[in-house]
Amino acid sequence: MKEASKLVLFIIMAISIVSLIISIPTLIVAILLGIKYLALRALIAVIMGTVIFSIAWVILNNQMDKELQKIDEELAEHKLKMEQLDKEFDEQQKRVADRFKNLR
Repeated sequence: MKEASKLVLFIIMAISIVSLIISIPTLIVAILLGIKYLALRALIAVIMGTVIFSIAWVILNNQMDKELQKIDEELAEHKLKMEQLDKEFDEQQKRVADRFKNLR
């Protein structure tokens, strides 16, 4: 489910980028030609595209931050487990070395 929501956000971001690519040149041409109605519509499209892109970006950024935090927590847990295993391994090596010394 999370992957689908990321995909939807990426699609929304891509669509808003395409909207900006189309509407910004339209805005510039409409302003230069003095077509106020078309310029106003292009300006609205630019503003809406920017707002939608920004909202999608923030939502995606928050999701990624949460996932990175979970990964960091998992890494910390694994690090603790590895430290425990290293301690156990060192203890076992000491026991084997002591037994070997006792055999001599």
